[in-house]
Amino acid sequence: MTSPQISVRGHTDFRRLWTGLAISQLGSAVGMVALPVIAVTVVGASTFQVALLSALTAITTALLAFPLGGHVEFRRKRPIMITADLIRFACLASVPIAAFLGLLTFAQLGVIAVVNAACQIAFAAAAQAHLKALVSAQQLIEANSRLESTRWLGISAGPSLGGALIGFLTAVGSLVIDALSFLVSALTVRTLRTPEPAPPVRDEHSSWRAELFAGWRFAWGHPTLRPILISWVAFAGASSMAASVSAVFYLRDLHFDAWQYGLLMGVPSLGGFFGARLAPKLVARLGAVRALWWASLLRGPWYFLIPAAFPGTLGLLMCGFGFGMVLLFAGAANSTMAGYRQLQTPDRLMARVATLWAFATTVIQPLFILLGGLMATWTDTRTSLFTAAGVMCAAVILLPRR
Repeated sequence: MTSPQISVRGHTDFRRLWTGLAISQLGSAVGMVALPVIAVTVVGASTFQVALLSALTAITTALLAFPLGGHVEFRRKRPIMITADLIRFACLASVPIAAFLGLLTFAQLGVIAVVNAACQIAFAAAAQAHLKALVSAQQLIEANSRLESTRWLGISAGPSLGGALIGFLTAVGSLVIDALSFLVSALTVRTLRTPEPAPPVRDEHSSWRAELFAGWRFAWGHPTLRPILISWVAFAGASSMAASVSAVFYLRDLHFDAWQYGLLMGVPSLGGFFGARLAPKLVARLGAVRALWWASLLRGPWYFLIPAAFPGTLGLLMCGFGFGMVLLFAGAANSTMAGYRQLQTPDRLMARVATLWAFATTVIQPLFILLGGLMATWTDTRTSLFTAAGVMCAAVILLPRR
């Protein structure tokens, strides 16, 4: 049991921030399902255009992560979070209005994808920086554990909820719920009462370029954060590589039904929830760096169960159990990594270091996805998934043990 002095239980402002983030994340999960459906069924978008919506999000993150990180760094964080939520509310609310008037176009959906991605970067950077000011250093690991567990719940339940809402309200109607979630999130952040510290002051003698990449230089020069970043990119890339071919493997090679595939995409994410809640206990027993090393060591091997599976119920259980265990230890590793990164990063660099992780992940994922597709084409999907599992395991080699 977490000792009282390091627990966020009873921390009113953290609970408010946590509630706002949870509502926002759940709304985002609903929107992620609804927007492609709207593009296809209402606008009549082509397959290329639907793929372009996802590409626009990745391109926006790659181009704006560093500039937005610098913008957020030197400003108060709560107004940025509230503004980002209100802009997303307005963007998504415009879709049902335009659809009702018969004016909805693919161009509008594309603009919304770009604006939402930019707001997500700004909101996440501000929230991570503000979290360190909101709770004590001793509470950071548990605070990140709770935030990470909610994220995994959103991944698990969000798409299913989105599908249910689309069934009841239509895709356009479900976006009303999504838009309102951001409004509620903004109002929740507005209720925070702990005084926000003044933002760091920009160094007048430092160049724009130096300030832009200050987070990168700090993380790359840090003896522990550098290998953590490289290891994280390798694991995230391998996960993307596997995701790009797993659908084909499940549906074509293992002959799973669509509902079975849906279960494999949602239910194992509960492992991430429990792993995130496990992180504070691991850190209390082992310390942050050793806890991260052990969680990272144990997350990869379970993925070998997936390409080793065969058609039938036992194969379905192998895939679900293997994926769930990967996410269990990934949830623990992610929570520990986020808390340790915040503890090691100076306050004046919090937002820029946070956006560095988003940038690195976004840039590397398409390369691994392409690699997974090419390997599956040259060999087969099973070989591609075995390779991805090997990279997941190898990522821990880069991490320090203490």
